[in-house]
Amino acid sequence: MKKWWIMAIAIMLVGAIAVPIAWAQNENTQTPAQTPSNATGTQLSESQKKELADLYSKIAELKKQIVDKYLEFGVIDQERAEAMKQRIDQMEKFRAEQGYLPGFGRGKFNGGFGRRRGMGFGGRCPFTQQSSSQSTQTSQ
Repeated sequence: MKKWWIMAIAIMLVGAIAVPIAWAQNENTQTPAQTPSNATGTQLSESQKKELADLYSKIAELKKQIVDKYLEFGVIDQERAEAMKQRIDQMEKFRAEQGYLPGFGRGKFNGGFGRRRGMGFGGRCPFTQQSSSQSTQTSQ
């Protein structure tokens, strides 16, 4: 009886190792029907760029209106609102320079709110405003 258990476990171990290797070989050798478009080789016509520019400018204006509403509701202060609006303008300028092609930007992890120096809003989210009582509680 023990021999059968040992044989069954050995067969399962061999299968657990062999099956993923076989699947990996099949996935690597198959070519996709359509290769995803890569932004490095793609060019847009002037009319397409103009159309995208119009859409992105509308988006930027809406984002600025949202920032104004946050300011009006007291969620953020004037300094953060100005910083956020400047960031929106910078992103619009960056998109125009890059030709309005899609991409992931310059590698801002965690939405730009990480602990890296010189990135984002100094490691804090611009939408949350800490009161003095909250900051003293966290520092104690």
